[in-house]
Amino acid sequence: MSEKPRFEEYAKDELFDSLLYREMARRAGGENRRILEEMSKQEEWHYRFWSKYSGPVRLSSWDRVRLKLYLLASRVLGKVFTVKFLERHEFGVVGEYRRILEEGLVDEEDRSLLERIIKDEEEHEAYLASQLDEFAVRHLGSIALGMADAIIELTGVHAGFIGFTSSSILTGIAGLIVGVSAAMSMAAASYLQAKQEHGKEPLVSAGATGLAYILTVVALTSPFFTALPLLEAFATSLVMAFGILAFFSFYSSVIFDRAFLRDYLENAGVIVMVVVVGYYFGELVHRVFGNIPV
Repeated sequence: MSEKPRFEEYAKDELFDSLLYREMARRAGGENRRILEEMSKQEEWHYRFWSKYSGPVRLSSWDRVRLKLYLLASRVLGKVFTVKFLERHEFGVVGEYRRILEEGLVDEEDRSLLERIIKDEEEHEAYLASQLDEFAVRHLGSIALGMADAIIELTGVHAGFIGFTSSSILTGIAGLIVGVSAAMSMAAASYLQAKQEHGKEPLVSAGATGLAYILTVVALTSPFFTALPLLEAFATSLVMAFGILAFFSFYSSVIFDRAFLRDYLENAGVIVMVVVVGYYFGELVHRVFGNIPV
């Protein structure tokens, strides 16, 4: 029974997922609750299959800590993100299940059951996860529009002011003025775009875009009002921009099953290009008008 430790691991993973989905269902309502309950029952059935070979398993203290962390994540980051993040490891697991099937490590009468489990892991769970409905996922495009545009706009403005003035306060004020104005413009554009798309809520889309834009503006301009020298304030703001971009790129890569690193590097490259262009344009303006005091 050299495979028994692996069977125990499979059983524990399925039990963990079942308990997590059951607790998430208790905190959900409507259709989301039904979907999560169905996912929990499916994982429980998978656990019962593997426990036939491993014997009953129990979650360790660390597993219970992980369970609480995932439940916290489902409240903060959403149920869709949590489910999809948890299911990311299923690709490797399915490969192991297939190996066990091919090597005949389960009883003959259980082969069809294991084939059904593999199909569940490959298709049914992904389908159920895609049916979960949350505000952040429905309006992720609007949020991304506001956040991404704010990052690019603000880093360009701040980089331009490095070559235009030596004042952190003036640079921060410029960022706020441009940011607030652009937030209203982007919200209006999101509203008009949503009116042309079936099923979209124009006011909600506009609000999501505008709010994401404003919050990003506040975050990226705040270092310039902390008495830091201009270059240090800009460096802090730029680090925050890359941090926000990394978080959002990872979040959307999980939601839409995309490669995180490629998307992040592409977006980071755009920011670097904007910084370079903005800085040299600011230098050009400085040569024409000189430094502007506070």
